[in-house]
Amino acid sequence: MATEKDCLDLIQNTPTRDRTFAEFVSILFKDKIVEVYVGDSYEDIKLEQHSQQYPAIFCGKVVGAYKECLILMSAYSEGNEYKMGGIFIVNERAIKALREASTKTKISDMFLDSEDSVSVAKRFG
Repeated sequence: MATEKDCLDLIQNTPTRDRTFAEFVSILFKDKIVEVYVGDSYEDIKLEQHSQQYPAIFCGKVVGAYKECLILMSAYSEGNEYKMGGIFIVNERAIKALREASTKTKISDMFLDSEDSVSVAKRFG
């Protein structure tokens, strides 16, 4: 997993600071599996008094970047099996959030209710 130190070192070692977001991400997460959230919902489930939106996530291995485009080897499901294959290119302007994929958490776990900020501040502040 990329660390806070990895991010700060990469920023510090960028001589001209003219790297695009996609280029920064491609260096930081080279050959890693990442989740890319583009702000859309994959599914909306509506019950009588409650609705739940599930964020749309693209998943793939970081291959590289070209200017403002992040290049991934995409992950996809075929039946009950996950596979890797096919280049997926996303413009950095479409990316709302991105993180390295984990076996313990997923990007949707990071979407907190505004009331949670008080608890987070008490615990980590």
